[in-house]
Amino acid sequence: MADAGLWRLSAAKLLEGYARHDFSPVEVVRELFDRAEQLNPALSAFLAVNTDDALAAAQTAENVWMGSGEKPALCGVPVSIKDSIEVEGMPTTYGSLAFKENRQPDSELARRIRAAGGVITGKTNLPEFALHGAVDNLLSPPGRNPWNLDHTCGGSSGGAGNSVATGMGPIGIGTDSGGSIRMPAAANGIYGIKPSYQRIPAVQTWRAAPGRSHNGPLTRTVRDAALLLQAISGADLRDGESNLPQVDYMSFANGDVRGMRVAVSYDFGRGFAMDEEALKFVREAAQLLAGLGCEIIEADPPTLHDPEELEPGVWAYAGDHYAAAEAMIPGFLEKHIDDLGAHARPLYEKGPEAKAWQYRRIIRRNRAFGLEMQEWFRDYDFLLSPSIGPAAKVAEIGLRDRSRALVSFTTPFNHTYNPAAAIPFGFHSNGLPLGVQIVGRSRDDVGVLRMSAAFEKANPWAHHWPDMAGDMSLAKTY
Repeated sequence: MADAGLWRLSAAKLLEGYARHDFSPVEVVRELFDRAEQLNPALSAFLAVNTDDALAAAQTAENVWMGSGEKPALCGVPVSIKDSIEVEGMPTTYGSLAFKENRQPDSELARRIRAAGGVITGKTNLPEFALHGAVDNLLSPPGRNPWNLDHTCGGSSGGAGNSVATGMGPIGIGTDSGGSIRMPAAANGIYGIKPSYQRIPAVQTWRAAPGRSHNGPLTRTVRDAALLLQAISGADLRDGESNLPQVDYMSFANGDVRGMRVAVSYDFGRGFAMDEEALKFVREAAQLLAGLGCEIIEADPPTLHDPEELEPGVWAYAGDHYAAAEAMIPGFLEKHIDDLGAHARPLYEKGPEAKAWQYRRIIRRNRAFGLEMQEWFRDYDFLLSPSIGPAAKVAEIGLRDRSRALVSFTTPFNHTYNPAAAIPFGFHSNGLPLGVQIVGRSRDDVGVLRMSAAFEKANPWAHHWPDMAGDMSLAKTY
């Protein structure tokens, strides 16, 4: 099939083209599968593709567009889903060899995508059980960054990140328990938003770390993220935590950001050793917002914990991960210990030692921290900060100290439930993307989208593509 360049189009542009009958959902999906076939061996973006079902769904969408009736919100739009979210008809491995044959019915999220007319193209790659900031597991080669294949695509939603960055689809759905949407968005030079907790239901078979995991989109444009949120968000009566009312995400396009009070923090008052170029972009982003009429105030938000407290917290959460695995496979550790990789195995071996009181202490501390953060936000509308520094080389992804510094900017807002987005802003001198993070008040998802759109208008990013996106022969070097 000849490359028609449809892979360059955003979801919004695809919908416009479908309406004019310029091209069809089937043409789009076929082109995206051709790209995945050529690019995936180098990038490890997908663990599984859904060719037959996706083409059937695309044909159904094409028939709808040929008719005169109402069109669902995502009618014919290709959407990939991270392989920690269940999709009927494909394995859900959670990035683990132990679950390579696991099959489950549709999660509520997958069901809503189908109901909105979206075409589920495949399952994107992740580190085992989403435990790490880079795509590495025993099921596939490591996930690589399309801007430089020697570097990681980030994690844990790294497959969604590099697939969207290279035009293998306009929308990738990821999960974010500590930055797992925002970090790969930043690493790959695309947009990613962690909505307020449970804006998108998280009911699924695997649900470790409840109260922290957020589902959300990785896209090339703010509008595409809003389209996805508009189509699939809303309360799920089966989940007592999923009780937020629906909001009009498309209203982000109305109004401006003049008069907004924006706190700027360069290291959250922690004295992190940060990449100077990353800090330079934060300063420039603050200047951009000032030029748009925002009031800029340097201020550090509350901190969740000291670095030395991270280790006990990790082992306390190990018990939760262990319990999730045991619920699905009784005797999990004994049956699958040899199937676990280097990052997952120590966590699961520690799982039986975790104490309930330790876990509860963390939950209580996090709740207190959440209240402190909301009190702090009374004085500010938004917080501007670094997202991450330049993506690490694949050979460095096991360096834990580096990982801690990265997640320190993203993890706090998984505990406070504040919506937060990673926004592309430029390129490091080494050619890798760099960006900033914008955090909004509790439940102000539309505000974060509006601020993101202000950045996007003043400093457009969607026209930037890695070289291999246009010259797929470059993928054959790996």
